[in-house]
Amino acid sequence: MEDPIITQDMVIAPSVRETASEDGAVLLDIEQGICFSLNPVGLRIWELLKKRHSVDQIADALAQDFPISRSQLLSDVVEFLQSLEAKRLIHRADHTVARQSWLTRVFPWAKERAQLH
Repeated sequence: MEDPIITQDMVIAPSVRETASEDGAVLLDIEQGICFSLNPVGLRIWELLKKRHSVDQIADALAQDFPISRSQLLSDVVEFLQSLEAKRLIHRADHTVARQSWLTRVFPWAKERAQLH
């Protein structure tokens, strides 16, 4: 069984960049070379995650805007965080992320050149 998600233990991957608007956000992982889109609710969760709010605090904030049961909100927040973790946009603070950038996967010589500088 997987450990429960504790947002204070979660860290946004350093390679993730974001652009937000009233329609949501686009997340770009420059290491993976992949874009992800968030709807306005996903953006709200993302912003609260960046402020290190707990899952309970995130659910409480969403409960102010949506007439959904607390148990459903908690379940949805956890599911969303698990999907961010599966896409490697966030990771547990104690988990070191050793991955090769998409640039060095496509152009192996880029790794050697980067090590020279």
